[in-house]
Amino acid sequence: MSNILDTVSSDKAWQIEGHGIDPIPQESRHGRAVELFKLWLGANTNYVVVVTGAFVLSFGLSLTSAITAILVGNALGCVVVGMASIMGPRTGTAGIVTSRTSFGQLGSLFPKLLSVITALSWFSINAILATDAVNTLLGLMGFTGPAVPWVGLSIVLALEIAIAIYGHATIIWMESYISVFLAGIFLILGYFVLTSVPVAHIIAVQKTSFSTISWLSAMSLAFSYPVGWSNYASDYSRYFPRNLSWKKITLAAGLGQFAAVVLCEILGVYVAILVGNNVSADPVTQLANILPLWFVVPLLLGIVVGGIAANVPNGYTAGLGLLALRIPIKRVPSLLVIAAFTLVVRVIVLISGDFVGAYENFLAYMSYWIAPWAAIVVVDYFLRQGNYESSEMMKWNTSIYWYKNGVFWPGMISFIFGICACLIFSNSSTFASSLMTNVLHVGDLSFEAGIVVSGFMYYFMARNHGVVKSPLSQGATT
Repeated sequence: MSNILDTVSSDKAWQIEGHGIDPIPQESRHGRAVELFKLWLGANTNYVVVVTGAFVLSFGLSLTSAITAILVGNALGCVVVGMASIMGPRTGTAGIVTSRTSFGQLGSLFPKLLSVITALSWFSINAILATDAVNTLLGLMGFTGPAVPWVGLSIVLALEIAIAIYGHATIIWMESYISVFLAGIFLILGYFVLTSVPVAHIIAVQKTSFSTISWLSAMSLAFSYPVGWSNYASDYSRYFPRNLSWKKITLAAGLGQFAAVVLCEILGVYVAILVGNNVSADPVTQLANILPLWFVVPLLLGIVVGGIAANVPNGYTAGLGLLALRIPIKRVPSLLVIAAFTLVVRVIVLISGDFVGAYENFLAYMSYWIAPWAAIVVVDYFLRQGNYESSEMMKWNTSIYWYKNGVFWPGMISFIFGICACLIFSNSSTFASSLMTNVLHVGDLSFEAGIVVSGFMYYFMARNHGVVKSPLSQGATT
């Protein structure tokens, strides 16, 4: 494998990537599906996921109910991420660019804009805990004063942007090694947490009566975290050979993410029990106060490294997203623009001090559009039998994917109806519709409704369309 990678001059670790959203040529294709397992394992083993698991318990669930909500929600979300990875080898381009086939060149600007906003939001919010950990480390080293938070913020942002600039191969390489380090740190953390939780507290939580409403809402929250990576998924599979099995890709990406997220979120449930279900009050310092002194520094380093590992893909995808919006800029300068923008957002979140509230609301809002989008692009893949004309994706106005006036209405209509379905069937702290609270009286069913409505609508509206069934589309190559 290493020999093959060495021959690919445009995609080598610690060499700035030569491609943007342009389709990867066949002679530059390389890699195996197992790389996705390592990537998603490393990107999702972090303390933000632990905090997400603590959120699940806050719905008033028993220990058993919280764990089953985590298992079911993440299983569904990771399947979506796995399926959203299969377009990469067939198109050779970034995941969000695939929207051009199912929305039209002009119509795809809508989900692309949402994707960039989501990536920037991830990039801004997800770094807060890593920044807190850096600040705590600086404090332990004797550095104090009003400048310390800004130093920590600058360190984290600079590392994230630097790695994102190197690009695809460097990110794959980094995540592979970081996953081993983080697994060790979080296994030790799990040992200390599990051995510190009083049995009486576990028994008390386990006695909580079951509530369908609470369980569905918690399961939806668990689903929201992994599915939030769906618009990134094909960014990391686009260098694979075109004929690589979509089943292997789905399994590798989904299992890597599932293993990391489930273990970290279950750990988060126990952390919530240990600290009295109050993770909102400075989750980094709060946990550090109950651990052995010798493990505090390694844990803080793990939180920093995990935060950076989770955030580098966000910055990388945000950069590709700006290119997909047809902004006349190269990939590396786009990352510098993103750095400047996200610095402002991070400062606002840090000053407000409400990381947990911002993060929880962000998870809900994000799934309202990503779940319908993922359903549409996956259905589109199978309608086309995985065949795309990548060179046509790069054209404007004259492309076969221009459709009528730049819009493919089956995709746009299905997307809008899917988002509406998510909102109508939402019953969360972020948004609760009157239908759910006053009529049906059940828990959150937003993502289920969005996937079913958008997926089925697109299938029936697009399946007989000329471009989808055309010989050019069916015989396309990358």
